Amino acid sequence: MAITKILHINEVDTGNPARHLEQALDYIQNPEKTNGNVLVGSLNCLPETAFEQMLDTEETFGKMNKRQGYHVIISFVPGEATEEIAFDVVERFAKEYLKDEYEAVYAVHNDKNHLHAHLIFNSVNLVTGVKYEYRKGEWKRRMQPITNKLCKEYGLEIMPAEYAREPKNLSRVEWEQEQKFREMILADAKFCQNYAGSMDHFIFLMKRIGYQFE
Repeated sequence: MAITKILHINEVDTGNPARHLEQALDYIQNPEKTNGNVLVGSLNCLPETAFEQMLDTEETFGKMNKRQGYHVIISFVPGEATEEIAFDVVERFAKEYLKDEYEAVYAVHNDKNHLHAHLIFNSVNLVTGVKYEYRKGEWKRRMQPITNKLCKEYGLEIMPAEYAREPKNLSRVEWEQEQKFREMILADAKFCQNYAGSMDHFIFLMKRIGYQFE
């Protein structure tokens, strides 16, 4: 089972406007997290020159300001997937979701107790020059279904559409599944906490990756 989430990478107010994009690309290609970059791949660019190529595309179409890119994370349940499976899933996700129209770098990190894959892609479509725009419902309509389909091919559990709310009515299998989701939710919360500058920002980031607050 894997859950997909997406964060946007905005421009920086001062200095290099694409600094956050550069930092994100450096982060996911950390050799200490990717078996010496063995678990790193790319689409329509080279990993080592991806940042420069993305900037060239943005400059060509006159789209160098505002949103610079997007960061997709695919988190797997602890102990369920192998590095090879996780890498294949994120690679195929990138090709199917981006349709060969964006520069992207993807990687699998194995430094935590659960494997997680990262995908950074340029905000500018290299074919049309139009900026990617995340629309409401995109996660439910396209992103998670692609991940579910790829997980199903490997015999992994599929993320259900709804969660059971009454623990007393849960079967053993459902209870175990609920615990897996609790672990994934905690991991997501810690991830957003690292990025957030305030409680409002934290809630905003959690909503961006698919959570609802009541």
